[in-house]
Amino acid sequence: MKHTLTLLTALLLTLAVRSTGAPPPAPAGYKWVVNESFTDEFNGSALDTNKWFSTMEPWGDRAWSAENVFQTNGMLHVRATYEPHTQDGKRYFYKLGILQSLRKTTYGYFEARVKGCGKFPGLCPAFWLYSHGKAKTDFNPTYSKVTYSEIDIFEIQQGVWNPEYKREMGPNYIDLNLHTRIINAEGKEIWQRPNSLPDVCRHGWEAPWNPADDYHIYGCENTPEKITWFIDGKSVATATNLYWHLPMSVTFTMELRPPLIKWAGETGRIPVPEASTPDGFPTEMLVDYVRSWRRE
Repeated sequence: MKHTLTLLTALLLTLAVRSTGAPPPAPAGYKWVVNESFTDEFNGSALDTNKWFSTMEPWGDRAWSAENVFQTNGMLHVRATYEPHTQDGKRYFYKLGILQSLRKTTYGYFEARVKGCGKFPGLCPAFWLYSHGKAKTDFNPTYSKVTYSEIDIFEIQQGVWNPEYKREMGPNYIDLNLHTRIINAEGKEIWQRPNSLPDVCRHGWEAPWNPADDYHIYGCENTPEKITWFIDGKSVATATNLYWHLPMSVTFTMELRPPLIKWAGETGRIPVPEASTPDGFPTEMLVDYVRSWRRE
């Protein structure tokens, strides 16, 4: 009987989490409209190539493989595999998955129902918005100084050092960070990131559960005034929107983290050959859906 009640409780909790899959209440004078370009239930037999692409050249330590992104049984799978190889003269030990939207957007509410991966530490499933290319905003003299905008809706299972807590975080700590590049008063392009501008860029939430154990709904609303993060329908962090006004792509990734890589400066990461192992691979992040709304 006790076992039956436990299963029933788990089912009710799962249904409760599913039921929160909606944007927060719209402010007075606005209504939410579904943004179809960034909405997908992943119910088809193949990726919708009118919305997404998954083929990309390596970024630093990240060697992407289109074979590591696929959908089946109503789920998007973003996978990481142990596959030592050489590409463009560089040695890699893993192939990772990336899914990115064909179109870009700036403001709105974005959410996904996601289950983390089975390996910790060493991998980071992520759902994020980022600009790329050289586009700059030009509707405001302050915003025109921005050359890059990135909003991490979540980075989970990172297990990295947190200066605020003064320890490496466990798998239940969810990073909700911001990154940007700006042109300073001397005309130099500089990074502003969680370590260099923590009061603005560093945000997080310590969950009472492990993201790898079950699905949870992760959301974020970006407005010209502020950025707000939601988990399972609850607001968990906010930030004043100083720099995040560029058009950005909606992106899912599986990326490497220590001990499989090590940090090499503020923006660099390099593989650690002696730590590279097939243990725990392949592993994957599962995405039930991604949905987006805009204010109208």
